[in-house]
Amino acid sequence: MSRFLLDEMYPTAAARLLREQCGHDAVHFSEIGLGATDDADIAAVARAQRRVVVTENVVDFAAERDVALAFLLKKKLPAGGGQAAALAALLERWAAANPDPYLGPHWPT
Repeated sequence: MSRFLLDEMYPTAAARLLREQCGHDAVHFSEIGLGATDDADIAAVARAQRRVVVTENVVDFAAERDVALAFLLKKKLPAGGGQAAALAALLERWAAANPDPYLGPHWPT
C-alpha cells in the first residue's frame, strides 16, 4: 500500500478510486483542506504523513529533496470522465513497481 497526496489539478475521484479499488491510502488536496496552500506547506504535510505528492508542478516542487514526488503531466491523461480512472490505474502500476519509493522525483509512466 502506498500513501498518496494528489494535487488539486487532478480529479478528486482519483483519490477515491485509489482508496476503494486499489487499497491505497490516498487523499486529494481538497479533501484535507489544502486547496490554494503554499507548496512548501504541502511538502511539509507529505513529509509528516509519509505521502508521495502527485503533481505536475515540477518547478514548484523542484527544491524539495526529502519528500517523494510523483510528477505526472495532466495532458498525458485522457480528457473528460476517464481521467480519474486512468490516473488511479497509472499510480497503482507505479506503486506496485515502487513499493518503497526513494525521496525525490519520480516520473510514473
